[in-house]
Amino acid sequence: MNSIVQLAPGIDKITEGSLYPYQSDGVAFLLSKKRAILADDMGLGKTRQAIVAMEAGCPEGTILVVCPASIKLNWKREILMVDGGASIEVLGVDKDQADAPRWIIVNYDLLGKHADRLHAIDWAGVILDEAHFIKNASKRTSHCLKLLGVQAEARALVIGPEHVFLLTGTPMTNRPKDLFNLFRCVGHPAARSFLSFAKRYCDAYRNDYGWVTTGASNLDELNLLMKEVSIRRKKDEVLDLPPKIRSWVPVDISTSKAALNAIDSFLSWYSGTDPSKPNDTEFLARLTKVRTALHKAKFNAVAERIKDVTTTGEKVVVFTCFTDGIERHKKKLGDQAITITGSATPEQRMEAVDRFQTDPNVRVALCNIIAGGVGITLTAGTHVIFQDLDWVPANHAQAEDRCYRLGQDRRVTVEYFHAAGTLDSYIAELLQRKMELIAAVEAEDVPDQSLLAEIQDGLRQLAPALMEEARIARATGDTARRIDDLANLTPKKKSEDAPLLETGSWEFTSSRDPSVSYLVTFGRAGHLECSCPGFKWRGNCKHVREVREKIYD
Repeated sequence: MNSIVQLAPGIDKITEGSLYPYQSDGVAFLLSKKRAILADDMGLGKTRQAIVAMEAGCPEGTILVVCPASIKLNWKREILMVDGGASIEVLGVDKDQADAPRWIIVNYDLLGKHADRLHAIDWAGVILDEAHFIKNASKRTSHCLKLLGVQAEARALVIGPEHVFLLTGTPMTNRPKDLFNLFRCVGHPAARSFLSFAKRYCDAYRNDYGWVTTGASNLDELNLLMKEVSIRRKKDEVLDLPPKIRSWVPVDISTSKAALNAIDSFLSWYSGTDPSKPNDTEFLARLTKVRTALHKAKFNAVAERIKDVTTTGEKVVVFTCFTDGIERHKKKLGDQAITITGSATPEQRMEAVDRFQTDPNVRVALCNIIAGGVGITLTAGTHVIFQDLDWVPANHAQAEDRCYRLGQDRRVTVEYFHAAGTLDSYIAELLQRKMELIAAVEAEDVPDQSLLAEIQDGLRQLAPALMEEARIARATGDTARRIDDLANLTPKKKSEDAPLLETGSWEFTSSRDPSVSYLVTFGRAGHLECSCPGFKWRGNCKHVREVREKIYD
């Protein structure tokens, strides 16, 4: 590892050589922007980079870290590795309030409980880890926006902490709309109006019930916009990691009467439903029964595979969506397995991770795909098994990379067990479509209730083998074809060059009044801004888009 470059006052707290070169670049980016998104692949050390950047950029004052409950103690450990004498208070863990702590760590679920205290502090800097948690409107999102100085009026200036870092390996978990709140947090002008953002990037249209913003459009442009506010490096670009092999393992469930009956019952009900009158509550309840039955039908196949891996002396990480499966595997495996679920305390979770990493007698980690899929390192494992398929591809990507991350020196094998010819096959197809959409936005370097609608819509179209026939066709077109088109978008032809002034700004003549000109300049955090009326209201305009293509493509 190379020595750390002198980035700013306070950097001398960091042990020389403790950052990889690409991590030093990440710290430099965060300090230059002050409000930015660090979107590196999982396992590239986003936590360390954010801590170093805060120590350098905010040598004085109090720093807040907001993260999932399961990784609060990991954050404390990482901070102490950078600054062994740091005063740290972990809300929800430490019983007594610290006297003027340098760092305060809180999980998203406790923001409301400690709101009065947190909102009264003049923060020097704020870090949101797993920042995609605030993609939707919720109380925790409102608390985060307030802590970051994002005002209720969309066009109002962002106030509050000077340094704000959003950490996420999956900035776009499903659709472009997931990015809007992240842009708001870093003060990007494109987030002044959600409707304008949705029309431009979410293929928004209006129906009898209001605006539909679940689509995607202008992805090549959105990719360029992401480059203004984020830095993203992939493992194969910066690390010399061994390969990761992903495979799909079909499981024959023809002998499971319970699973077959559950599928038949679901399809009989679903084929008689009216798509114009969706019932999300009943749909989800019936679908969950099917997924639970499929989960149980795959148990023996997964258990056999666990045995195969452990007998070779390797360690395996098993992810499932159901607690029942974790308990059944644990009962069978005994002390050679540890469990990581949502019910575990941060202390129990950290102890389990340490045992898996260091104890040769612990061969298996049994994890809930959400609770065990973020913020931990399980590089002692070389095999990852998914007993169930989640609807969100980002959850799988996060979970896979608990093993495939910095520190891994062996090949990682990832296996997805799915019940052949059932709803599992449909979910696999849906995951692949979503991954293609996200890849189109990230391209080189970035992509509830609407999800249920997409699942129901896709079931009618992408899984005819499950339905015997698609009884009612979707009116708005072929979802699979549309997403294929989006995933294969090619960059658009560049506009004609606009003159670059000596002041470092670009000048455009008004198309309506040749005597009027507009200037595109860089804002305080490197965001492109324009003096035209359209930019004032929408936070975006054709002038900015043209310049963005020139400098970021």
